[in-house]
Amino acid sequence: MFKRLLLLTLLAIFPVCFAPAALAAETTIVTSYTAITAFGPASNMQQNVPEGEKVVLSADGQNAYRVKTIKVTDETHLMRLMGATTENELTDLQKGLLETYRFARQAEFDTLKPRIPGQTKTIDLNLVDITGYTDTSRYTKITDDFWPQNSRTYRRSGDSFSLHSEIRISGTDCLGHGSNTAKRMKSTFAHEFGHALDKTFTETNAYGHDGAHYINEKIEPKASFAEGFANFIKMLFFPEEEKEFRDSLKTVKIERPQGGYDEYPIASVQINGEGFLDIEAINALIFTRLAADLPDGEKLVLDSFEKHNQQENRMSRFLQNFIKDYPQHTTVVAQTLDRETFGRLSDADIRLILGNSTAIQAYLATRSVPNVTPPAPQPEEKYQVITHKNGTIYKWKDAQGNWQFTDRPPSAGVEYTTRGSTATPGKASPVKVENPDTDPFIIGY
Repeated sequence: MFKRLLLLTLLAIFPVCFAPAALAAETTIVTSYTAITAFGPASNMQQNVPEGEKVVLSADGQNAYRVKTIKVTDETHLMRLMGATTENELTDLQKGLLETYRFARQAEFDTLKPRIPGQTKTIDLNLVDITGYTDTSRYTKITDDFWPQNSRTYRRSGDSFSLHSEIRISGTDCLGHGSNTAKRMKSTFAHEFGHALDKTFTETNAYGHDGAHYINEKIEPKASFAEGFANFIKMLFFPEEEKEFRDSLKTVKIERPQGGYDEYPIASVQINGEGFLDIEAINALIFTRLAADLPDGEKLVLDSFEKHNQQENRMSRFLQNFIKDYPQHTTVVAQTLDRETFGRLSDADIRLILGNSTAIQAYLATRSVPNVTPPAPQPEEKYQVITHKNGTIYKWKDAQGNWQFTDRPPSAGVEYTTRGSTATPGKASPVKVENPDTDPFIIGY
């Protein structure tokens, strides 16, 4: 399960524009370590806060944490911060933090960094140590309070904007995984890194009533594309997870407007046409198979994605652009789409998704339904691998008169307006969306 939150900070209101991706080639990952030093009623935690610490309010609305964050210089330093001299002294979660630190420094990420949009020079990686606070019966909101996420900030840089990512890894999504914890935490990082490559602005309430989503859930088109792409990046590093995504499609989950889910077989009439592409597992598998099955496919997929990367990304748009970029691979694209949607698309659906080029017409003229049988439904198996919680964005002016957009309210006495599903009382009022390029809203990472 992975949660992401967009934190937008603009120094002026301008349409967003980005410098060529090549300017991001020097991007580095700067790591910090956060330890929880105390927990208790918020009123107590906010009194006499030690220097170098800050207070983080809990989602329960009553309690808070005191935390201390220190920049990590190297592995030995990180070990000391976790109170250990050898790896054997670390907890499973701490081993996961150490392995994530090592993983983020691998050369494979260096090849992806130049594809990060904008003028980004750093990605901040915050490793949060929840050791001692994993008892969810006592710390009831620990998973919500420190859930892994990618907070993205747009900042003005000259005549353009830089896109800055702050990735948080805590292991709260891996509680109970034992010796497999470190691998899952690295997988989480790869997913969050994937979101740093993507400009997609997902729809308002893209994840439904509960703000959470499953990899086999039908959500909104742009959200399913963004999550599918992030999972594709993850599977570049962990290809063995492809099976988990395929197995998840035994059923498709559809959230009820009032909350809760209904589950249907993938062949159900509840899912048809382009609606198949609203399921992130299907999108992840389309990306993955194109990359694996085409000659030099990984580069082709990443090049085309980067070339056409924009706020309105969705799978049908990506596939049409991919075919325009590489018309010689049209048949493979159509076959892949057919296979990953279990042959449930009509010829009209194929044209709608891929376009009606001569090559597509030729494919449809000889099309045979793929010999793909959807996996037998087994509703008792759960695949909640990703979670997103909607939140509130606060819009306010700082002392210099610059607009700020943050996921926490400003200091007491500063007037603000909010946008989001969990608006707080006070001086809050809805923010009208007039320009999606500059107005902040939550997207699920």
